[in-house]
Amino acid sequence: MGTIAVRSWKQLRDDRIVKQELDYSCGAASLATLLNEFYGQNLTEIDLLKAMNKGDGRASFEDMQQALPQFGFKAQGFAASWKQMTSLRIPVVVYLKHRKDDHFSVLRGISDDVVWLSDPSLGNRTFSRSQFLAMWETRHDHPQHPELSGKFLAILPLGGEDSMQKDFFTRTPERQSAQAVNQLIFRSSP
Repeated sequence: MGTIAVRSWKQLRDDRIVKQELDYSCGAASLATLLNEFYGQNLTEIDLLKAMNKGDGRASFEDMQQALPQFGFKAQGFAASWKQMTSLRIPVVVYLKHRKDDHFSVLRGISDDVVWLSDPSLGNRTFSRSQFLAMWETRHDHPQHPELSGKFLAILPLGGEDSMQKDFFTRTPERQSAQAVNQLIFRSSP
């Protein structure tokens, strides 16, 4: 007889995520998650905090952008529309307003209806389009381009080598509740 590996809810929630250790280190933890899990690096949240050289720990896209070349990567921040977000093919760091606080997270999957975040504070979480937009649409003060309602940071290797972990990003994420709903449908079938 074979054995079946059992994983706890906490292990599943935090799978492939560098969790933030400090209240203000979501940017560094998000970068570490993306670099480790998509590009195969072995970096810690502390490595990235030190590289950003932020006394108060609070980081911006610009701070992240300036720190990444020492690890062999470049980054570019973008204002984007929902339509542009759904055409992404790689994970990116997204800027959110979560519970009225500035927050960074990793966009790990996106479709027309579902967004999967690998969040350094909350773990792996899925959101409906409207739930995500409520957090991501932070550019209300730009009337010239209202369609560019949110921001993300794209990260690419400086050398252009292709060492990407293709299984870290998906264009077909499912809500975390999808499996439970399918089980209920199966159980209620005659």
